[in-house]
Amino acid sequence: MLFSFLLLPVEAEDIEPVHYAYANYLGSGIYRTTGQNASLISMPFSYEIGHVGKTTYGLRLPVSVGFFDFELADLPSLDLPDSVGTVTFTPGLAFNYQYSKDWFIESYIDLGYGRNLTTNKGVSIHSSGVSALYHFDIKNHDGIWANRLYYARYDGNGYNAKDSYAAAQIGIDLGLPIQYQVLDYPFQPRLFATAFWYFSEVDFLTPRTRSFNEEDNVTLTNSVEFGFTLKFAKTIGYTWAGIERLGLSYRYSKNFSAFRLLFSFPI
Repeated sequence: MLFSFLLLPVEAEDIEPVHYAYANYLGSGIYRTTGQNASLISMPFSYEIGHVGKTTYGLRLPVSVGFFDFELADLPSLDLPDSVGTVTFTPGLAFNYQYSKDWFIESYIDLGYGRNLTTNKGVSIHSSGVSALYHFDIKNHDGIWANRLYYARYDGNGYNAKDSYAAAQIGIDLGLPIQYQVLDYPFQPRLFATAFWYFSEVDFLTPRTRSFNEEDNVTLTNSVEFGFTLKFAKTIGYTWAGIERLGLSYRYSKNFSAFRLLFSFPI
């Protein structure tokens, strides 16, 4: 669940970066913090509590763990990290409302904590967002049109560290009228395309060398992404901690491009 690029929201002041705090919102990847690269794996756990009328509510339990001095190139040789470098847990509440047969509204609010186990410094994290999803059918192709607004921020506990970012996203996810099966898991191939607009600029660090010793810093205000996923008819693993999708995408903007591995709804 690692990406082949680095994600880094821009800093307003010359303070220690703590960008692993955003892993549960920007996704798994390689993040810069305390002068090191930390490879982070995000696990978007959740649990549905119940529903009242058209409203469904539940718990969001996303967790991310990071490993210092660990790269994708280490995987073939099974050179796995010895210890965890960062931990982030941002629990929250989710409220979903079935506005009509086709329109579905999602909202959430999170409040959590992240800690660098190397420096023993922590940050408070909070985030909120709202989304509108429209379900439609076109000639046996089932689709979802998604519109999202979200915000995230972190603040250092007892030391100078803070940053925030906000973004808008629009995208379409389209299912093909075919189905395959791997072992006991039927799945449907799906295609998607999405675009992002960042209200506060976001820096993407792209490695020049395989060892990530040198990097190019690219500031973005927007980007586009397209790819495919395999949507499984049933969750692989536990209902609250399993995989429902598996896919690959390509994100592009001026002077920047990256491939991504996907393990959830892509838009």
